[in-house]
Amino acid sequence: MKAWRWHGSGDMRLETAPDPTLQPHEALVRVEALGVCGSDIHYYRDGRIGENIVSEPTVLGHEYAGIVESVGADADPDLCGKRVAVEPGIPCGDCEWCRRGQYNVCDRLFFPGGPGNDGALCEYMAVDSRFCFPVPPGMSAGVAAMVEPAAVAVHTAELARLRPGDTVAVFGLGVVGMLTMQAVRLSGALSVFGIDVLDYRVNKAPVFGADAAFLGHIGGIHDGGAASVEWVMEHTNGRGVDVGIDCTNSSDGLALACAVTRAAGNVVLTGISGAESDTLPVSIARRRELTLRWCRRFLHNYPAAIALIDAGKLDVQSLITHVYPFEKADEAFALTTAYADNVFKASVEW
Repeated sequence: MKAWRWHGSGDMRLETAPDPTLQPHEALVRVEALGVCGSDIHYYRDGRIGENIVSEPTVLGHEYAGIVESVGADADPDLCGKRVAVEPGIPCGDCEWCRRGQYNVCDRLFFPGGPGNDGALCEYMAVDSRFCFPVPPGMSAGVAAMVEPAAVAVHTAELARLRPGDTVAVFGLGVVGMLTMQAVRLSGALSVFGIDVLDYRVNKAPVFGADAAFLGHIGGIHDGGAASVEWVMEHTNGRGVDVGIDCTNSSDGLALACAVTRAAGNVVLTGISGAESDTLPVSIARRRELTLRWCRRFLHNYPAAIALIDAGKLDVQSLITHVYPFEKADEAFALTTAYADNVFKASVEW
């Protein structure tokens, strides 16, 4: 089969790869669409996310959907012929965390498109059939691939433990940030404020659930980011929001989310800076007795994400701003890395 392999910073090559071998519990998925994710860009540009380092040619990509062409002897035969959204993280099922139901933090989790594991920017994937979720008839492959970031947003809203009438600030208005604003609305948020450093994202924020949005500046709470904190405080009469959410790719996002959250409020940290360690404003978090929760992708959220998309409650279609054929997947990665042409989601479809 054909596959795009990463060979170094910005170096993607279309090559031939072995066809996958199907295990008894697996489904063979003919990949139809793949979304370029922010974490893909960390690997594409830097070859690493913190301590996770890609050191050899690797097929990137984990947001994908496709048609099940065949299944192994132990898999559900009813999957054959169906379009599925694939939950990419496959846990071991045996460790303490899996037995507790927290499979998303399994320490033996297989995750495609990272160190030692080829991803889905290829023609076929063999995947545990239990993580193949059929989508409703009429849902396109591109939208089905967007179930992955939608599930992240749904899990983020769960972790926020929202109550009806809560106020929320979301830092970082990329795809996950825009979906998170929609998800917190569905969870009872009364007022949602969005902050980003790119003007085209700020301009679009009201379409995806923001009551108001602010064009901030790169920096922490004592430099460029201070204006963002002041803006949120002005919009909440100095109180701060009930929930602060970091959906940025910056080391500053964590501190800014803490700085705008009221005493005894909740902070959810969903963004990935790419650094091995980030600065936490412990004095603010301690004095305000903030509850901080880190989001590790998703946890049993695919069925809800699919249902919300199908019902029109989560708008993912509008976030797919660019579509590339498989043969030009490298251009999709380059565009997303450069934040060019007002890109939100670049979808590779074949």
